[in-house]
Amino acid sequence: MERFALAAAVVLGFALTAALCSLFVPLRRVLERREQNQQPAQSEQPRPAPLRAPLWGGLCAAAGTVAAVGVGWLAACVGQPELLGSEGRLMTRLLTALAGSLAFGAVGLAEDLARMRSPAALGLRRDVRLLLEALAAAFVLLLLRAAGCLPRGLGVPGAGYVLLGSAVPFLWAVLMVALAECARIAERDEGTVCGAAFVAMLALMMAEAGLGVPGLAVLPAALAGALVALGLWAFPPARLGVGCCGSLLAAGAIGCIPLSLDMTSLTVPLALPFWAAGGLLAAQLLGAKRTGKPLRCWVKKHKMSPETVFLCSFALSAVGYVLALALLRWC
Repeated sequence: MERFALAAAVVLGFALTAALCSLFVPLRRVLERREQNQQPAQSEQPRPAPLRAPLWGGLCAAAGTVAAVGVGWLAACVGQPELLGSEGRLMTRLLTALAGSLAFGAVGLAEDLARMRSPAALGLRRDVRLLLEALAAAFVLLLLRAAGCLPRGLGVPGAGYVLLGSAVPFLWAVLMVALAECARIAERDEGTVCGAAFVAMLALMMAEAGLGVPGLAVLPAALAGALVALGLWAFPPARLGVGCCGSLLAAGAIGCIPLSLDMTSLTVPLALPFWAAGGLLAAQLLGAKRTGKPLRCWVKKHKMSPETVFLCSFALSAVGYVLALALLRWC
């Protein structure tokens, strides 16, 4: 029954997300056509290119994931009724991870809405965005603390489980906010987020199955199916973007699922493509500040195609997958 629950979560996450994406693409075209018709004909100013409505892809993935998790968890509980009252608080951990993912996705939705107000909008102000991400992280930590599931330390290879004392909530909050910011940077490359997060969800499915809690794997299973469907629409040339909503939803899942399982050390290797995107931008900013030259995108400077960027990100995801499985053995 557990395998059926995982299969149902994957299939339903894929089918619902694909169905919603197929509905939003023609709707987007209708809205763009209407916007063009409303543009004054005598206007001599060049009209900016219409936005690709990036938030819709993330909304489709979020809706498909929530529905698939509900069906998959229900199927798992039918086969194992003891999941509802287990000592490990499995349902609490599942709902906390799902709520945390959606909270970060909501921050991304606010970012996308700010971008869509005006073609020249850059999104939310940095301080506002960081505050919202910190509130989302605090929300997750408070839920885990109230349920008695907040990790007290970190698994370190060769040293076992190291207790971190009172610094634990601060460290986890910083980690999740940094991951969200890196995912927001990686979102600029079409399709990169889908491939990287899909591999991370596969690793989390295997980790939860290996820990003997396959019922919790319905969340990464559902999100993996949703990301595959979204990747079909977001892969270059994208017909529907992932947007900050989808990127932060995936980043929230990568951060919150290991946190709810007391396996936070897995977040670092599983998010390797996101850390690489954030680190690359940080290096560019430092280089531009030191040389005084204007900032230039490293990818565009070296004329890397979107397909090449996607393959490089997928390769980093595979490396992170192997490292995550190795961490499970070492810790």
